[in-house]
Amino acid sequence: MSTPEIAFIHGGSGSHLTTLNEPALQPYRLRPIYLYDLTPDDLSDVDAVIVADREHPKLLAQHGKTIYGVAERGGVLAVFGQNAAEQWLPGVGWEPRPTNFWWWRTGEDNHMRLQRTDEPIWDYFSERAMIWHHHGVLTPPEGATTLVGVEEDGTMVGATTYYDTVSTAGELFVTTMDPCYHHGAAFMPGASQLLYSTVRWVEHRARALSG
Repeated sequence: MSTPEIAFIHGGSGSHLTTLNEPALQPYRLRPIYLYDLTPDDLSDVDAVIVADREHPKLLAQHGKTIYGVAERGGVLAVFGQNAAEQWLPGVGWEPRPTNFWWWRTGEDNHMRLQRTDEPIWDYFSERAMIWHHHGVLTPPEGATTLVGVEEDGTMVGATTYYDTVSTAGELFVTTMDPCYHHGAAFMPGASQLLYSTVRWVEHRARALSG
Protein backbone atom coordinates (compact mmCIF):
# COMPACT_ATOMS: atom_id res chain seq x y z
CA MET A 1 0.00 0.00 0.00
CA SER A 2 1.02 3.66 -0.31
CA THR A 3 2.66 5.55 2.54
CA PRO A 4 0.07 6.36 5.24
CA GLU A 5 -1.07 9.96 5.54
CA ILE A 6 0.33 11.23 8.84
CA ALA A 7 -0.66 14.69 10.02
CA PHE A 8 1.75 16.57 12.27
CA ILE A 9 -0.12 19.22 14.24
CA HIS A 10 2.24 21.97 15.33
CA GLY A 11 2.23 25.47 16.76
CA GLY A 12 4.93 26.96 14.58
CA SER A 13 7.63 27.10 17.24
CA GLY A 14 11.28 26.76 16.30
CA SER A 15 11.44 23.25 17.72
CA HIS A 16 8.34 22.18 15.78
CA LEU A 17 9.77 23.52 12.52
CA THR A 18 13.11 21.87 13.22
CA THR A 19 11.25 18.59 13.69
CA LEU A 20 9.38 18.99 10.41
CA ASN A 21 12.63 19.73 8.57
CA GLU A 22 14.56 16.88 10.18
CA PRO A 23 16.15 14.85 7.34
CA ALA A 24 15.60 11.55 9.15
CA LEU A 25 11.83 12.12 9.13
CA GLN A 26 11.42 13.11 5.48
CA PRO A 27 10.67 9.54 4.27
CA TYR A 28 7.50 9.59 6.40
CA ARG A 29 6.11 12.60 4.50
CA LEU A 30 4.55 14.17 7.55
CA ARG A 31 1.77 16.56 6.60
CA PRO A 32 2.27 19.79 8.58
CA ILE A 33 -0.92 21.29 9.98
CA TYR A 34 -0.71 24.58 11.84
CA LEU A 35 -2.87 24.31 14.97
CA TYR A 36 -4.07 27.91 14.71
CA ASP A 37 -5.56 27.22 11.25
CA LEU A 38 -6.84 23.68 11.90
CA THR A 39 -10.25 22.75 10.47
CA PRO A 40 -12.05 19.38 10.57
CA ASP A 41 -11.42 18.94 6.85
CA ASP A 42 -7.67 18.95 7.47
CA LEU A 43 -7.92 15.58 9.23
CA SER A 44 -10.72 14.01 7.23
CA ASP A 45 -8.44 11.88 5.07
CA VAL A 46 -5.47 11.14 7.32
CA ASP A 47 -4.55 7.74 8.72
CA ALA A 48 -2.73 9.10 11.75
CA VAL A 49 -2.07 12.27 13.73
CA ILE A 50 0.95 13.28 15.79
CA VAL A 51 0.37 16.22 18.13
CA ALA A 52 3.66 18.03 18.77
CA ASP A 53 4.47 18.92 22.38
CA ARG A 54 4.00 22.29 24.13
CA GLU A 55 1.04 23.57 22.13
CA HIS A 56 -1.70 26.06 23.03
CA PRO A 57 -3.92 24.16 25.51
CA LYS A 58 -7.10 26.12 24.77
CA LEU A 59 -6.77 25.52 21.06
CA LEU A 60 -6.14 21.82 21.61
CA ALA A 61 -9.24 21.63 23.80
CA GLN A 62 -11.20 23.49 21.13
CA HIS A 63 -10.14 21.02 18.45
CA GLY A 64 -9.95 17.98 20.72
CA LYS A 65 -12.98 16.18 19.30
CA THR A 66 -11.66 16.56 15.77
CA ILE A 67 -8.22 15.27 16.70
CA TYR A 68 -9.56 12.41 18.84
CA GLY A 69 -11.95 11.55 16.03
CA VAL A 70 -9.07 10.17 13.97
CA ALA A 71 -8.60 7.41 16.56
CA GLU A 72 -12.35 6.92 16.90
CA ARG A 73 -12.63 6.09 13.22
CA GLY A 74 -9.77 3.58 13.44
CA GLY A 75 -6.67 5.69 12.96
CA VAL A 76 -3.58 6.29 15.09
CA LEU A 77 -3.15 9.23 17.45
CA ALA A 78 0.13 10.10 19.19
CA VAL A 79 0.11 12.95 21.72
CA PHE A 80 3.33 14.37 23.11
CA GLY A 81 3.64 16.15 26.45
CA GLN A 82 2.81 19.56 27.90
CA ASN A 83 -0.49 19.58 26.00
CA ALA A 84 -3.10 19.41 28.79
CA ALA A 85 -4.24 16.06 27.39
CA GLU A 86 -6.56 15.60 30.37
CA GLN A 87 -8.69 18.46 29.04
CA TRP A 88 -9.48 16.87 25.70
CA LEU A 89 -8.69 13.15 25.82
CA PRO A 90 -11.61 11.27 27.44
CA GLY A 91 -10.91 9.38 30.65
CA VAL A 92 -7.44 10.84 31.27
CA GLY A 93 -6.25 12.30 34.58
CA TRP A 94 -3.18 14.42 35.31
CA GLU A 95 -1.06 15.41 38.28
CA PRO A 96 1.98 17.71 37.90
CA ARG A 97 5.35 16.80 39.35
CA PRO A 98 8.63 18.72 39.72
CA THR A 99 10.97 18.08 36.79
CA ASN A 100 14.45 16.75 37.48
CA PHE A 101 16.45 17.23 34.27
CA TRP A 102 19.76 15.83 35.52
CA TRP A 103 18.90 12.91 37.81
CA TRP A 104 21.51 10.65 36.13
CA ARG A 105 24.26 13.11 37.06
CA THR A 106 23.19 13.53 40.68
CA GLY A 107 22.47 9.84 41.24
CA GLU A 108 18.84 10.48 42.18
CA ASP A 109 15.97 8.10 41.49
CA ASN A 110 13.84 9.33 38.59
CA HIS A 111 10.95 7.12 39.83
CA MET A 112 10.18 6.07 36.23
CA ARG A 113 9.68 2.32 35.71
CA LEU A 114 9.28 0.38 32.48
CA GLN A 115 6.06 -1.62 32.41
CA ARG A 116 4.67 -4.45 30.24
CA THR A 117 7.93 -4.89 28.36
CA ASP A 118 6.49 -8.00 26.69
CA GLU A 119 4.14 -5.84 24.61
CA PRO A 120 4.99 -5.72 20.86
CA ILE A 121 5.13 -1.93 20.97
CA TRP A 122 8.43 -2.21 22.83
CA ASP A 123 10.03 -3.44 19.59
CA TYR A 124 9.99 0.23 18.59
CA PHE A 125 11.18 1.94 21.77
CA SER A 126 14.38 1.72 23.79
CA GLU A 127 14.65 2.46 27.49
CA ARG A 128 16.71 5.55 26.70
CA ALA A 129 13.95 6.84 24.43
CA MET A 130 11.29 6.39 27.11
CA ILE A 131 13.10 7.49 30.26
CA TRP A 132 14.78 10.87 30.51
CA HIS A 133 12.50 13.18 32.51
CA HIS A 134 8.83 13.93 32.93
CA HIS A 135 6.57 16.81 33.88
CA GLY A 136 3.87 14.88 35.71
CA VAL A 137 1.84 11.69 35.77
CA LEU A 138 -1.17 10.64 33.76
CA THR A 139 -3.99 8.39 34.87
CA PRO A 140 -4.74 6.43 31.68
CA PRO A 141 -8.26 5.45 30.64
CA GLU A 142 -9.52 2.13 31.97
CA GLY A 143 -8.03 -0.75 30.01
CA ALA A 144 -5.10 1.21 28.58
CA THR A 145 -1.57 -0.17 28.95
CA THR A 146 0.97 1.77 31.00
CA LEU A 147 4.36 1.60 29.28
CA VAL A 148 6.28 3.75 31.76
CA GLY A 149 4.95 4.24 35.26
CA VAL A 150 6.00 6.42 38.18
CA GLU A 151 6.68 4.80 41.54
CA GLU A 152 6.48 6.84 44.74
CA ASP A 153 6.96 5.30 48.18
CA GLY A 154 6.63 1.83 46.71
CA THR A 155 3.35 2.56 44.92
CA MET A 156 2.73 3.12 41.23
CA VAL A 157 0.96 6.48 41.08
CA GLY A 158 0.47 6.95 37.35
CA ALA A 159 2.02 6.80 33.90
CA THR A 160 4.38 9.00 31.95
CA THR A 161 3.55 7.05 28.80
CA TYR A 162 0.65 4.79 27.93
CA TYR A 163 -0.75 2.92 24.96
CA ASP A 164 -4.49 2.56 24.39
CA THR A 165 -6.16 0.07 22.07
CA VAL A 166 -9.49 -0.18 23.90
CA SER A 167 -11.00 3.31 24.09
CA THR A 168 -11.46 3.72 20.33
CA ALA A 169 -11.46 1.70 17.14
CA GLY A 170 -7.90 2.90 16.60
CA GLU A 171 -4.78 3.23 18.77
CA LEU A 172 -3.36 6.00 20.96
CA PHE A 173 0.15 6.67 22.25
CA VAL A 174 0.22 9.37 24.93
CA THR A 175 3.22 10.67 26.85
CA THR A 176 4.18 13.49 29.20
CA MET A 177 7.56 13.70 27.44
CA ASP A 178 8.33 16.62 25.10
CA PRO A 179 10.68 15.26 22.43
CA CYS A 180 10.09 17.92 19.76
CA TYR A 181 11.17 20.69 22.11
CA HIS A 182 14.32 18.91 23.23
CA HIS A 183 15.17 17.63 19.76
CA GLY A 184 14.86 21.14 18.38
CA ALA A 185 16.95 22.56 21.21
CA ALA A 186 19.52 19.73 20.97
CA PHE A 187 19.07 19.34 24.70
CA MET A 188 18.29 16.04 26.41
CA PRO A 189 19.67 12.58 25.66
CA GLY A 190 16.94 10.28 24.44
CA ALA A 191 14.58 12.95 23.10
CA SER A 192 15.50 12.45 19.45
CA GLN A 193 15.22 8.69 19.94
CA LEU A 194 11.68 9.08 21.27
CA LEU A 195 10.74 11.36 18.39
CA TYR A 196 12.10 9.05 15.70
CA SER A 197 10.72 5.93 17.36
CA THR A 198 7.24 7.39 17.74
CA VAL A 199 7.03 8.44 14.10
CA ARG A 200 8.26 5.00 13.03
CA TRP A 201 5.69 3.27 15.25
CA VAL A 202 2.87 5.55 14.08
CA GLU A 203 3.69 4.81 10.45
CA HIS A 204 3.80 1.06 11.14
CA ARG A 205 0.48 0.99 12.97
CA ALA A 206 -1.25 3.31 10.51
CA ARG A 207 -0.17 1.04 7.68
CA ALA A 208 -1.44 -2.03 9.55
CA LEU A 209 -4.79 -0.52 10.53
CA SER A 210 -5.55 0.99 7.14
CA GLY A 211 -4.53 -2.14 5.24
